[in-house]
Amino acid sequence: MEALSFLARFGLSGVALAAALGCAQAAPYRPELFAPPAAVALIALEKAPTVAPLDFDALSLPADETSPVVALTAARLRVTPAAPDELDLALSLLPDNQRELALALSDWTAAPDVARDAARRALRAKLARAYAARQFAPFWMDETGWREAADPAITRLRAASEDGLELRGVSIPSAQNAASVAEELALSEAVALYAYQARGGRLEPGQLSRLIGAKPTLPDPAAAVAEVAAAGARAGETLQSFNPPHYGYQQLREKLVELRTHRAGLPELDDRLAAAEAGLSDALPPAKAKRHRPQTPASTSQLEAEIIANMERWRWLPRDMGEERIEVNIPDFELAVIRNGEVTHRTRVIVGKEQTPTPIFSDEMVEIIVNPSWYVPQSIIQKEWHGGVGAGYEVSYRNGQMVVRQPPGEKNALGRVKFVFPNDYAVYMHDTPSRGLFAQTHRAFSHGCMRVDQPFALAEAVLGPKSGWSEERVKRLVGASERYINLAKPLPVHIEYFTAYVDEAGRLVQRPDLYGYSARVRKALGFAG
Repeated sequence: MEALSFLARFGLSGVALAAALGCAQAAPYRPELFAPPAAVALIALEKAPTVAPLDFDALSLPADETSPVVALTAARLRVTPAAPDELDLALSLLPDNQRELALALSDWTAAPDVARDAARRALRAKLARAYAARQFAPFWMDETGWREAADPAITRLRAASEDGLELRGVSIPSAQNAASVAEELALSEAVALYAYQARGGRLEPGQLSRLIGAKPTLPDPAAAVAEVAAAGARAGETLQSFNPPHYGYQQLREKLVELRTHRAGLPELDDRLAAAEAGLSDALPPAKAKRHRPQTPASTSQLEAEIIANMERWRWLPRDMGEERIEVNIPDFELAVIRNGEVTHRTRVIVGKEQTPTPIFSDEMVEIIVNPSWYVPQSIIQKEWHGGVGAGYEVSYRNGQMVVRQPPGEKNALGRVKFVFPNDYAVYMHDTPSRGLFAQTHRAFSHGCMRVDQPFALAEAVLGPKSGWSEERVKRLVGASERYINLAKPLPVHIEYFTAYVDEAGRLVQRPDLYGYSARVRKALGFAG
């Protein structure tokens, strides 16, 4: 029977095949064999009255039955008994291009070129389900050829390298060629992959270090394709908008394009880019400058890779960072308070040593504590103090473990002010009695927390001009007991790691790869060296 051979093409198991054809003598109907996407995608149900409606929520598919077409055809023929030619009849009700697409999807999702690529296989499976959900209607073509969105989408895909993306391995069709099912599927896959990479899907930050808590929000491939296809003439802009919207990212992108434009005449690279190379060693103390000093490049590959690695780290940040926020750039040893897109306060910070890095994450500041106590971390007690406690500390025991507290005071390790933003790493910003360290260029001295210069001025900047809290008013709280100031609303805090950025004068600046994260990102992205 033709329907039997059709179902067999999609690898349907014997039990599922029998259930699909409604053959009670071979096996009873088992709804768990079939997938919800199939039920949503039943072919022209209203045009085939002999096929009964299904309980969509009851349908599911075993892991080895990955083709949505299998699930679709099986669910389509659940009635008992079913005529063998009903499937052919159902397919015949589809327009030619939809029927061709339905028949092509199974081979496409199981193609040899993706057999060993689990991520790409999963992406294709999601796209196949999206096609099934729209009854196999194409996204990019109709009876007359390519739709309006195809050409601008293809143009943006071909310029993916401008955003540091790498679409190697996928086929980008040409809008000059006649539209076909193969080209339709290729375009959907390329658009989905672009959107996935643009949002930060090329690597998992947490795999680079357990102290990187960034979690990019990745797009649903099918939703991304649908959004871009629906944008018509603006499809290229819509696709590019999956990249970070941040000004800092856009500036690096422009520098990448500029750098590639100058590639042919690199020995005479313009002063701004050459200064970026020199700036790396200038940012380091003499003892470290030699180790980190960059080689004068014979090609732009080193600097390009560094720019792209920093563009990738912009993808880790929330797309909405907040109109009012705090940003700390670890390699720059600097903190900025930003309101309405403008830096309203900037100050130096001391960050974690190379052995005790400051974590990278985003959270929200909720309060400021004046005259804080310091509860000494167990890691310091055991590894540095070796269980001993000096004068001026209070010792107690909780659940058999020694707890060490340093009361508020001038010599408190947290100084006079602590800025609290609860997080998984138990780090915060605070004052310090060792203020002379702020004069150093290379300020990596802490156990992970961030020590801030001029903490009372920062407190005023954090609380905001409308809060009524001036620097002098905060200082009047200095005393022997802890005092709390709650922020009127939580203030986003972003702890970042950018070794390359563009400054206010439009110059590309490089900073030392303090924790080696930039090298790890370059390696993960496939850059040599």
